[in-house]
Amino acid sequence: MKRKRVAVWFFAVILLVGFFLIPSPVSKILNNFVLKSTKKLAKSFVAAGRRTSESFSVIFEINDLRSENQRLADDIVRSKVDGSKFAELQVENSNLKERLAYKEAHPEMKLLISNVIGIDPTNYYDTILLDRGSLDGVSVGMAVTSLGVLVGKIDQVNDSTSRVLLITSKDSIVQVMLEGTRTTGVLKGGISGMALENIPLDTLVGDGENVITSGLGGKLPKGIFVGTASREISVKSDIFKTVEVRSPLNFQKFETLFIVTGV
Repeated sequence: MKRKRVAVWFFAVILLVGFFLIPSPVSKILNNFVLKSTKKLAKSFVAAGRRTSESFSVIFEINDLRSENQRLADDIVRSKVDGSKFAELQVENSNLKERLAYKEAHPEMKLLISNVIGIDPTNYYDTILLDRGSLDGVSVGMAVTSLGVLVGKIDQVNDSTSRVLLITSKDSIVQVMLEGTRTTGVLKGGISGMALENIPLDTLVGDGENVITSGLGGKLPKGIFVGTASREISVKSDIFKTVEVRSPLNFQKFETLFIVTGV
């Protein structure tokens, strides 16, 4: 039974192949029909393949553009960072040259260059922190200056850091003198500014007269420039004159300072 079925299928296949292979009007019509049908189907497959290929191509191009845009954005960020670093190095180099030049021009004082590493944002900037300490020879009471102008004095010292009490602080008291009259007094800081107190009433204080350290008491050397005398702020009932003193420094923008370790 099975052999008969196999034989039937075998002869059917032979007849079908022969029908298509042996030239005849009918086979030609069928061949043309098959070719046309497969041609249309092939065109459909080709068109679909092209659309799929174009879709993938667009996707790849979009990904490439995104990658390129990200690379350009990263390059811009790196360029800005490098530019900022270069500008900062230029500023630091200029500041260092200026301070080294000042140090060389004043061999009469032993000056230790230090960097500001902390600023007290409270109490109207009463103190700042420096990166020099007892291991560098720093001790309490030493003067701190900025290009020859008094900033304050050391009031706390650790091994590698020290704290500066600014002359603008309400807790600061410095022995000073009027450079012209050689009259001594006490400089005090405060919220309203610095004031030179204990000046005798008969002292004539010139407007803009220099105020310098007197060298009396403590470790502050004599002759450090503090500021200039301004208007008198004492009242008639006072037994001493009080004069406002202005410093040329901006006490909120210190970066590098000198510690006077000796004279």
